[in-house]
Amino acid sequence: MKVGLIQCTIISVVFAIVGYVVSSSASLFAQHIPLTVALSLFISGIVTPLIASLLSKTSSGSVDVDESNVETLYVGNLPYRANETAVKEYFSDYISVKSVRLMKDRKTGKRKGYGFIEVFTDDVDGVISKTNDSIFQERTLKVRPAKDKVEVE
Repeated sequence: MKVGLIQCTIISVVFAIVGYVVSSSASLFAQHIPLTVALSLFISGIVTPLIASLLSKTSSGSVDVDESNVETLYVGNLPYRANETAVKEYFSDYISVKSVRLMKDRKTGKRKGYGFIEVFTDDVDGVISKTNDSIFQERTLKVRPAKDKVEVE
């Protein structure tokens, strides 16, 4: 099950309310104030961020994806000014994207105009038909399945 931003917000609000109620009721008993403060700090400072980090590791928005169906696509004719975020946002309109790697020249550090994206899909041909020859930042993309990397011995 994937949990979205709204669910994380609701969980945080619930913890805040619980912390408030505990600290309000404890203010009636002055001897318990240090315990109440410690409990409130524990809930707000440790428990809530811990739950949020656990949820963010299992969540990518509210879209369910099957980790076993990751395919790598070659994307050519990319604009040299494009960055990983822009490419990921563009392809996210068509498919759930796991990662983007844009290739750079080792000496100059400038982008080479191509890269690789990992996508979650059972239908590679469908993704390619949607994105190949599409226009991205005034360039016509060339998308195809990535070839396996050949090890140089």
